[in-house]
Amino acid sequence: MKSYVKVIVASFLVILACLGLGRFAFGMVLPNMQESLLLNTTQVGFIGTANFIGYLIGIFFANIFYTKYNTHKLIFNTMILQALSMASMVFISNYLFLSLLYGFSGFFCAIVNISIMAHISNIVPKNIRGKVLGIVVSGSGIAIVLSGQIVPFIESITLETPWKTSWLIFSILIVLLAFLCQPGIKKHTKHEMPEIKFSSNKYFFIPSFWKIGVLYMIFGLSYSVFVTYFVKAVIEKYNVSTSLSGDFWTTLGLASIFSGLLFGIVADKIGAYKTLIFVYFLQTIAHFTLTLDLNTYAIWVSTIVFGISIWSIPSLIVLLTSVHFDVKRTSQILSLVTIIFALCQAIGPVAAGYIYDKTNSFSTIFMITSSFTLLATILSIIFSKQPIKKIH
Repeated sequence: MKSYVKVIVASFLVILACLGLGRFAFGMVLPNMQESLLLNTTQVGFIGTANFIGYLIGIFFANIFYTKYNTHKLIFNTMILQALSMASMVFISNYLFLSLLYGFSGFFCAIVNISIMAHISNIVPKNIRGKVLGIVVSGSGIAIVLSGQIVPFIESITLETPWKTSWLIFSILIVLLAFLCQPGIKKHTKHEMPEIKFSSNKYFFIPSFWKIGVLYMIFGLSYSVFVTYFVKAVIEKYNVSTSLSGDFWTTLGLASIFSGLLFGIVADKIGAYKTLIFVYFLQTIAHFTLTLDLNTYAIWVSTIVFGISIWSIPSLIVLLTSVHFDVKRTSQILSLVTIIFALCQAIGPVAAGYIYDKTNSFSTIFMITSSFTLLATILSIIFSKQPIKKIH
């Protein structure tokens, strides 16, 4: 484990930047963005969806770039480009142009995320892989904590469009982290793989591919709605201040820091499918709680339960990919299942925004997402009872 400390820290910083600040912090700035730009919920949902569409497109390029370029150079350049596309958003007021720029951000985010996860999967031994992946994905939790405190603070000192100031700060932080992560990624270079020439279509006829795919698909749909609309839903339903909603968001981030590590350790002991049973059950509780008319204590339950389980799912999906398929196929299989995931996370925000504009309530939305996570719980139980055959 000690020999991998530098690359683990570097990977942690990469995830904190590209996913944490580049995507999950969006939920904190969304209410003020919507208010200042006079957008309806469908429109702001479309901005979030545009990011996921960009992510989806980026997936198709991730494996090509990963096998063609040095990982540390690829990650550095794409992080810088992601930061620039985010920073450009503060100069735009039209939501369609905002969507386009945030789509570019999602494109670069996909390349960074898949590259660093494939990098870790190929250099870290199998016996500690779950634990390491858990540590790495917890970077998103730190970013949520930061955004939960930075955004309310900026709103308290900035009178006009504080979301722009916050978004610029996040962009600058991504640039700084792009430089900081380089030494750790450079440490391991022998994992660079030649491009593999074969048809990926054959995987669509393999049951184990769809086992992973459907679980990731449900995650994409459910979590994208939660992280996009949680703050807005809490402010509206419970009439809380931005500061208090930031505290909820910060608590979610703090809880999520331990998510990947905790369930990564569990997965190393009992297996990924069995671990996903517990994870998706907790997700069901988190989503379903937001459908109930309870006091504000219910928000803390939803926040903590969601946070403690959320970031374990991407790392468990990566773990399942490496368990079902040979290591040489990791980056491509991960890209393929992430396409399915990305399709659903792209649909989530705009569909939820449309439902809200029609019903003027978030309860229906979270009832739907909790039904999907319950289905994932049941599927995880079924899959855990079936033998795993490694495919080379």
